[in-house]
Order: sequence, then C-alpha cells, then structure tokens
Amino acid sequence: MSKWYKLDNAAKIFPPSTTKDDPKTFRLSATLVENIDKNTLQEAVNKTVNNIPLFTSTIKKGFFWYYLEQTKIQPIVSEEQTNPCEELNGELLFQVTYYQKRINLEVYHALTDGTGALEFLKSLVKNYLLIIHPVDNLLNINDLSTVEQENDGFEKYYNPSYKFKIKPNRMAYHLKSKRYSEGRLKIIEGLTNVQELIKIAKKYQTTITIYLTSILIKSIIETMSIRDYNKPIVITVPVNLRQYYNFKTMRNFFNVITVKYNNPSNSDLENIISSVSQQFADYLKSNNIKETMNKLAFLEHFFILRLVPLFIKDIVMRVGYGISRKYQTMALSNIGIIKMPIELEKYIDYFTVYTSTDSIQICVCSYKDKISLAFSSHYLNSEIEKNFFRLLSNQGLDITINTNDIKEEDEDE
Repeated sequence: MSKWYKLDNAAKIFPPSTTKDDPKTFRLSATLVENIDKNTLQEAVNKTVNNIPLFTSTIKKGFFWYYLEQTKIQPIVSEEQTNPCEELNGELLFQVTYYQKRINLEVYHALTDGTGALEFLKSLVKNYLLIIHPVDNLLNINDLSTVEQENDGFEKYYNPSYKFKIKPNRMAYHLKSKRYSEGRLKIIEGLTNVQELIKIAKKYQTTITIYLTSILIKSIIETMSIRDYNKPIVITVPVNLRQYYNFKTMRNFFNVITVKYNNPSNSDLENIISSVSQQFADYLKSNNIKETMNKLAFLEHFFILRLVPLFIKDIVMRVGYGISRKYQTMALSNIGIIKMPIELEKYIDYFTVYTSTDSIQICVCSYKDKISLAFSSHYLNSEIEKNFFRLLSNQGLDITINTNDIKEEDEDE
C-alpha cells in the first residue's frame, strides 16, 4: 500500500485557490559556471528523489480533505520550454528543467514551502556537481532523516488551549494595471552585491528584509494617486517557523507577517522603516508567533468543520481566500542566505527564486556575494519594479537587470 500524508495546515489553501493565472507554483534556480548536461542532471535527480522520497508524492482528493500519496513515478528532466511558474505537467508536484547554465526546480506549493524546496535543490545541485567534479569525504547537505522530512510542524505545535484574537482590518490599496493576455507571467530580476546592500541597511539601523520591505512600500506610494492615500499599503512577508521552533521538516512550515503602512501621504523612507521595524519586532515576539500559528491551525481542528465534505470546504476556502486578498497589496518573500559546501562553491554563480502570483510579488535570496531580487507580475506596467530598482540604485548599488523579455509593445491595445 502506498504511503500517504495529510496536507499540512498551510498547504490546505492551495488546491482550492489554484487558478490558471496563479497555479501556486514557485521556481528556485541555480545558475552554474558551466553549461548543464542533461544526462548528468537526470542521474542527479534520480539520486535526490531516492534520498527525499516525499517529492515523489501526488495530490489526491479525499471525501473530507486533500492528501499526498507517494508514487513510483520517476521525474523526467527536460530542457526549459515554457514560461516560469506555469502549471506543472504530469502527476508529480515538482519538475526539473534546465537552460544553458541554469538548473530550475519548480514546485507546487501544497508539497512544500521555499525552505523545503531549497533543501531539495541544494541536494540536487550537490549531487549533479559531484558527478562532474568528484570530492572525497564531502558532508551531506541534507541531514534530515526521512521521518524529519515528513514532519508536520502545524500538527506538532498546535495548542488548542492557546487563545487568539480576531482583529478588524481595513481594505488595502490594490494595484491597478492592464494585465498580460493568456496569463503570461513577467519576470524582472535585479542582481546586486549583498554586502553593499547590508551596509545600506545598517546605515538605517535595520535588516535587509525590513529595508527591502520599506523600499517596496515607497515604490508603491510613488505609483499611487492622492485619492488612494486613505488606503493602507499592506505587504505580506512569509516567515520560516523552523527557526523559532527548532524544528526540521521539508513540508510547509511558515507563517505570514502582515505589514501595514497607514500613511501613504508620508513617503519619507526613514518614517516607513520605523513603522515596518516596529511591526516586525511586535510580530516576532514568541507569544505573537504562537498566536498566529494557532489561528491558522484552528479551523483544521474545529470538530464540526472537520465533518464538512471537501467540495463544500473548497467553496468556503476559495471565497475566504478571495476575501483575504482584498486586505493585501502585495507580498515580499525572503528565503535568506543560501550556503553550499565550500568545495563546490566555485562551480555555482548564483541562486534565484520567484513565484506565480495573481498580481505582483517579489522574492529574495542571496548566495555568497550576490543577492537576487526577483519580481513576478501579470501587469503590463512595470512602474513599481522601476521605482524599486531606481531607489536602490540611488543608494549607490550597482544592479544588473534580467528579464524574460515580455515586451509591452507586443500587446495589442
């Protein structure tokens, strides 16, 4: 009998909210210094899934909940042919493609989060490079046992006696722009020096994540009309819960900080940073982390709702997701510093991450001296991206821009 798992709490929202425009996939890529060999990459993928069997799962629909079921389907490597973060082909919840020097891992979010996918990609890149450039006595990057890989942090740490409060919210400012036809996703990525960015953030006595969130808010303000200043700008920032619970898993285990800037008429960067810093500090208090996690897990453990058939849950969750989007402007996700064994570092140029979205989002990651700041968007207009990189450039950063070359002039008016 095949092994199966309940979807973790964070994953439950993804199947009912998946659409053609936003298939709930994200991409992590590693750009190497040499062109990729397809056969070697296939060998590395085979070895990686043997070590991380969770990734051979498919998603199934039960009467009350979706669930994951392991299969014997083997992933097949292919050269990249489609735009990033499209709906995955086949039954597996991930795929590996390559293009020139780049290895791409695309994942359906119901399987894992950015941290879990990163562990898979790091193992894959390590296995690939060791075939081409053998190294003796190299420590294994992925030190998670099979049990640890499959751990459900929401199930382990949910506390039914922990109380939480429902707080009233105001409708957020929403971006308005003509969209690309056929659900096409535009990628604009900026690469810059991470140490120089750290120096700038320290000048403002803050962290990279808080600084970039503040720059993003200022970039949005510069696109707003005065009549919209009465609406808050709301940025959602996923937070990796593993670090706060000292917990190992390759499944989803994250929460979200909701950062609100209620005074768009004041676009002073120092004022924005002060507001954002205070909200991060408040959320990252231990009690607030636990409160938010229990709020997420409550409905799953509410006895009456557990008995509701899945097709009704799907409708309710789809409507609930649509309502929640009215209280968000956009999202910023920082998966942090990526480290590889020192023996392999010279073969890797940089990493990048971006995600599907129903509007616009920015994802951040760094490797050695390079940090990737990658926007994904359905909008023809690129003013927010231009403002964002201009503001960073004005601070003295040298930024290299990459894009998937979707041009506005190609679209019919």
